[in-house]
Amino acid sequence: MDRFAFIETVRGVFGFVARDSKLVATYLPQSRRAILCLIRERFVDVIEDGSFLPRFQRAVVSYYAGERVGFVVPVELGELPPYRRIVLEACRKVPYGTTASYADLARATNNPNASRAVGSSMANNPLPLVVPCHRILCSDGTVGGFSSPLGVQQKLQMLQLEGVAVEGMRRVGKSRSRVHAAKVA
Repeated sequence: MDRFAFIETVRGVFGFVARDSKLVATYLPQSRRAILCLIRERFVDVIEDGSFLPRFQRAVVSYYAGERVGFVVPVELGELPPYRRIVLEACRKVPYGTTASYADLARATNNPNASRAVGSSMANNPLPLVVPCHRILCSDGTVGGFSSPLGVQQKLQMLQLEGVAVEGMRRVGKSRSRVHAAKVA
């Protein structure tokens, strides 16, 4: 049975869906109504239950309060294509407060020419925050995209919350400065 819950954070309402105590979807802060629409669109038989995964719920609140947290929670990625699962698992290894590039993740998955496939995996990440796609940048130091309610602005806010220097970070185009990449392999 699929269950969902809302979490009140200082940045707004965060939502998530779990199946058998494994996360299957997360929704970055936005309106409760918007999250509910997204959940109902994707999950047919889902019930609201705010009592499950309490440790995860506390970690989300702590994260948005600016505390350094790691999300050690089981996830269900089995319905995704195999390479996308591999990319998302590699992304989970990028530590709090660091960044990596799409190319770094491609190399970490032993497929160095797959930067575009990595980008597609990030754009279709069903578990933002838990799979920290906001930490993935372009190789030239630009921010790249972000599929969230607030777009790139939300990505920059999350990076800043983690202590990553975002002032002067370019949103598009080429840059001579390179991003310090975390070891993801």
